[in-house]
Amino acid sequence: MKGQHYDPFTEKKKGLFHREKEAPEETKTNAKAMAEALNENVHKETSDAPADREADIRDEAEQEVEAEKMVTDTAAREAKIEDPAPIFEPTREQQTAFDPKPVRRRYSHPISAMVAAGFWIRTVAFLIDAVVASAFAGIFASPINALFLAEGTMAAKAVSGFFFYLYFVLSTYFTNGQSLGKMITGIRVIHPEEPRLSWTTVVIREGFCRLIQTTFVLLYVITAFSERKRNLGDFLSDTYVVKDSLYVVEKNEGELFYAYEN
Repeated sequence: MKGQHYDPFTEKKKGLFHREKEAPEETKTNAKAMAEALNENVHKETSDAPADREADIRDEAEQEVEAEKMVTDTAAREAKIEDPAPIFEPTREQQTAFDPKPVRRRYSHPISAMVAAGFWIRTVAFLIDAVVASAFAGIFASPINALFLAEGTMAAKAVSGFFFYLYFVLSTYFTNGQSLGKMITGIRVIHPEEPRLSWTTVVIREGFCRLIQTTFVLLYVITAFSERKRNLGDFLSDTYVVKDSLYVVEKNEGELFYAYEN
């Protein structure tokens, strides 16, 4: 009986310790069972997934691959833009082949015969300018002659002549080759190597050479028989007198009028 004596305190204590030791094992067993059940459900759902869902999954994977490829290509293009390749510079022959504007060949004259102003139109322009130059000289030379010089003397004639030729020099320079007579007749003085006529060219042509030609009028006849209708002033100053509107076309079109030369 002594071995079977019931001790409530000992049993209670024994039961309490016993539960404390066995509680973690029950918890571990329950967690393991829940994990196994969850895995079984996942495998069951995956195995029971329809074929359409699997196709959608593959499509989504392919789209992700394509998106990554597009990002890679964009980055490569940006790298090329930041570091561009050296610019290709075509040769002169290649520029000539692709240039729509025809290249002017080397001719004996920088203008064609059709563009050169003829003898008669230049004569009309000179007569208009002579009238205007005489009026210009009268306005500025008459007061000087009246105050300081006797009328009809060589000095008075020299003053009048100075203003007469000064009109040609100033009008030709400030209009870049067009005096009033040339404006009316539509012609212009040009220099092949000067976009704008220089003072040296204008003074030689319109001052010195015009003085010689008006003194010896027959020298103007050279214009009628020379090539490109050049006079003495054109030869000495290396200038040409052209039809203004046709000259603009020829500059833009290259050798357009050279085919019609005589």
